[in-house]
Amino acid sequence: MRLAHDHTHLDRPPGTRPARLLRRLGLALAAALALSSVQGLAPSSRADAAAPERQPTANVHFNNPLGSSAEQRRLLTQLIRAVDRAPARSTLRMAVFSFGDPETADAVIAAHRRGVRVKIVFAGNHTYPAMARIMDALGSDTSARSFAVQCDASCRGSRGQMHAKYFSFGHTGERRWVTMVGSVNVTRHNAEQQWSDLYTVADDRRYYRAYLPWFKQLKEDVPLDEPYVRRSVPGNQIDFTPLAVSTARPDPVLRALDNVRCEVTKADIDPGAKHPDRVVATRLLIGAYAWNGDRGKQIAWKVAHMQAAGCRTKVFFGDGIGGAVRSILAHHGVALRESADGKVTTHEKLMIVHGAVGDHARTTWAWTGSHNWSSRALRRDDLIVRITDERVGLRYRAGFLRMWDRGKVVGAGSAGG
Repeated sequence: MRLAHDHTHLDRPPGTRPARLLRRLGLALAAALALSSVQGLAPSSRADAAAPERQPTANVHFNNPLGSSAEQRRLLTQLIRAVDRAPARSTLRMAVFSFGDPETADAVIAAHRRGVRVKIVFAGNHTYPAMARIMDALGSDTSARSFAVQCDASCRGSRGQMHAKYFSFGHTGERRWVTMVGSVNVTRHNAEQQWSDLYTVADDRRYYRAYLPWFKQLKEDVPLDEPYVRRSVPGNQIDFTPLAVSTARPDPVLRALDNVRCEVTKADIDPGAKHPDRVVATRLLIGAYAWNGDRGKQIAWKVAHMQAAGCRTKVFFGDGIGGAVRSILAHHGVALRESADGKVTTHEKLMIVHGAVGDHARTTWAWTGSHNWSSRALRRDDLIVRITDERVGLRYRAGFLRMWDRGKVVGAGSAGG
């Protein structure tokens, strides 16, 4: 029976749990400010502003843990290339839960030494040797040109962890304002044994800057009274947790599912359709590493009701699936798969709607990020990113189906969790 814990990686080297960083004088006042609008901020350096402005582009890439070494490391290679191409005086920011890859650490340290402003926030629940090398090279002074610090618990809350997977570049190669988010941890384990994704947006100034006040609060490591924020920019919506769910602040996953319509007619899609009354079902695709606990069951019941309402749902689950969640889904006709290779699992936190959502009768939206579907995940510094670019949504759908085709069908399993 699979464990129903919300664990995130299994390749943890021995290490000590660092204490929360010493609070710096004057940070409490700054951290108490809500995430402000970032429209008027100047570029982070002259190097960041040096390239000519381009039209924004967006794409998503996936690793293949069942493929060659190059296919396994595809996302890490993409990250390393971006780091290597960052010029002096440009700014590189990272907020990473797990960072254990020596090659990526070498690239980060080299960037710092050639004059890139490297600013990193790590989770503090353990320390990989690669993290220790970076922290030794960059130092921990957040007012310096470069730094690498750890948050013992959530940086912006009082419990949980800093769990994001965020990488941004003011300038890399011919591109500027590059932002990468997804489910990828910077570890060999993630590359070789976990399906992951990395959503990348380039030359999008507004999207890039939407993360900057959040990152500033991460590095300050001071709990906020109201850490949850939702930011919207063209094509994307970002939820920044922690979040105390309430009537005023509902669960962002349930809120997204509430916006889905399970059935529409051909006429809804095309008023001139030949068979206007024919019903078209919405497809709901979910890739979930951890989905468990009371919150997980609540989301599972929502998905079960959507299946009964006509949605056609596929769930590819990982090591953190709860027995009760699995049972609810299986007993209500939801198609379930897990990896056919016992050494490989999914690490994605992915939902794709192919059909009717929002005001659209036919489109493809995707939600990605670092946020698991569990109660404890609400206490973490996490990202949930909604992508309404249909071209990117279709790439997410194709990536999910490639993973699905390599899975095995499973049933209800045992209850609990």
